[in-house]
Amino acid sequence: MKKHIEILGGIVEKQAAVSPERARGLLSAAYSWVRFSGEHRAGAGVHPAYDRMNGAVAGTIVDSFRRPKETVMVNIFLPCELLHALGIQPMFPEGMSAYVACTACQRFFGEAAEAGGVPETFCSYHKTMLGMAESGVLPAPLMIANTTLACDANQLSFRRLAELYQVPHTVIDIPHDCGEDAVRYVADQLRALGTQLEERCHRKLDPQALREAVGRSRQTIEAYRAYLARRGGVTLPVTMTGELCSMIATHVMLGRPESADYVSRLLHAAEQAPNAPSGKKRIFWMHTLPNWQDSMKDILETGGRCELAGADIASEALLDMDPDRPYESMARRVVESASNGPAARRVEETIRRAKELRADGVILFCHWGCKQTLGLSQLAKQRLEEEGLPTLVLDGDGCDGRNVADGQMITRVNAFLEQLEGRSV
Repeated sequence: MKKHIEILGGIVEKQAAVSPERARGLLSAAYSWVRFSGEHRAGAGVHPAYDRMNGAVAGTIVDSFRRPKETVMVNIFLPCELLHALGIQPMFPEGMSAYVACTACQRFFGEAAEAGGVPETFCSYHKTMLGMAESGVLPAPLMIANTTLACDANQLSFRRLAELYQVPHTVIDIPHDCGEDAVRYVADQLRALGTQLEERCHRKLDPQALREAVGRSRQTIEAYRAYLARRGGVTLPVTMTGELCSMIATHVMLGRPESADYVSRLLHAAEQAPNAPSGKKRIFWMHTLPNWQDSMKDILETGGRCELAGADIASEALLDMDPDRPYESMARRVVESASNGPAARRVEETIRRAKELRADGVILFCHWGCKQTLGLSQLAKQRLEEEGLPTLVLDGDGCDGRNVADGQMITRVNAFLEQLEGRSV
């Protein structure tokens, strides 16, 4: 990590202990620069696209610091077109905690949460957000809304934060059944959430604004499917941060103009990219990515032996959207998500995407504290390898360096790449 970032992170940690408002101001200033530089990033290719999307995500964090009563805390699987139509910013652990990790100040917030009784083994994304809230750095949002989909940490952390902040907390229940009854059930809950948002922010939800948001979702999803179809035959300098941007663009920020623009730029870059060289191994990634970790960047981004072909969460719910049926469209996206129901659904979707992207192998990242990923790891490895996709189950942490055996991770990934290279001989 660059020295000036480490210095900034140290200052933020010191201020968070004595003046949460100053720590918040420092983070806000840093992320304002990321937003500004992203907005003014010109040029074609994936890196300008990443910078612009990165700036857009940073902007949501800045706004959540400066105008928290125009922010709703959500999990990454909540359909957020309702928020976008109302001009409300989403605040979500996967984005907030990843940025804090890349600002080198995550340790303080993780330790603050643990001092408040949060288990050491709890998901680091949620633990970081809890530490930010309980230290006073993260201000209270308008309300909290999350789904039951995929992540059990949601149910614990968001309930605790709602009690801390004394704000309303809505949970959208997602049945494991994928039938039409389940879609209607979730759609009715989303309608109720829309009414609650109207009451909390004291303005009416414009049906046309919601249709436009869902229309942008459709545009984004169609463009991302086209990008994936093209991506299988070309080489691109994809980064871990880029795949996280794609994950956010197809989830929390789906329906916003920035996401539609981002995916359009990705598609254009793929259309202009050269055909994939035979000697470079293509890795499909399962779960979140440790984009803060320099050693992994060296291997996956600049080492020259491999490239990231895609990530499963970014492409796990690319379903058709109908602007004239916005609630049903949003509901179907979560009900029929590959992350909903038995682990086998996620594994089979991974197989399909990995083959579409012509992956040579899969890395299944067991993020610290994520019981779902740990639980499916051996099932996934066996099934993927049955389909001819060598798989590495890699333990690590998407945002907390305290839980990372860096040298061991490097050794295992390099050995995996040697295995893939040996298959080509």
